[in-house]
Amino acid sequence: MAIGISVSKGTKNESVSKFFGAPAVPAEWENDFDEKVIFFCQIKLSDIAKLDAEKRLPHTGYLYVFLDTSEFPYKPIVRISKTKPDMVIDDFNMIFEEFEPLNEEWSIKFGEAPDKGEGIKLFGEPNVWNSEEKPANMFMQFDPAATDMPLFKDINGLVYLCFDEDITEQKLYIERT
Repeated sequence: MAIGISVSKGTKNESVSKFFGAPAVPAEWENDFDEKVIFFCQIKLSDIAKLDAEKRLPHTGYLYVFLDTSEFPYKPIVRISKTKPDMVIDDFNMIFEEFEPLNEEWSIKFGEAPDKGEGIKLFGEPNVWNSEEKPANMFMQFDPAATDMPLFKDINGLVYLCFDEDITEQKLYIERT
C-alpha cells in the first residue's frame, strides 16, 4: 500500500510535514547548503507511522528533501534527522527570483493510497513510466497537476524521486505523459 499525500496552503509551522516554506532543521545543518539548493519538503516521520506497516522508514524524527538546482533534472539531497529540529532557516528558497514562490508553505496530510495511481504519494508504483531505465525503488511520486504548488508546473507529466537498492543514491526522474 502506498501513502497518499494531500496538500493545502499552510501557515508557518516549524515542526510539521510540509512542502516548501522555511525548513526546520537541526542547528548543525545551518551552513550545509549552498545557493543552488532549494528546500522541497520535510516529513515528520511519526505522521506516517500508522500508514507504514512495512517499516520502510523510521517512525521517529524527520526526513528532508532538498534539490540541487545546478543541473536538470535536479539532484535530490535526502537527509534524516532523529532529533526534533531546533532551527528554522527563513527565506531558504529566495536565493533566486524563480524560487521565491517556494517560500509559501504547503501542509501535508497523509492517508492510504493504492500502489498504482495518480497524485502525490510515497512508495507504491509509478503511475506512468516511459523510460527504459526502471528505478529500483520509488520514494515519492509528485504530480504537478494534482496541486496548485508552484514547482514543476511547466512539466506535462510526473516527477519521481527514486533510490537504489541500498538507498545510497537518490535520483529525480521526469516522465512526460
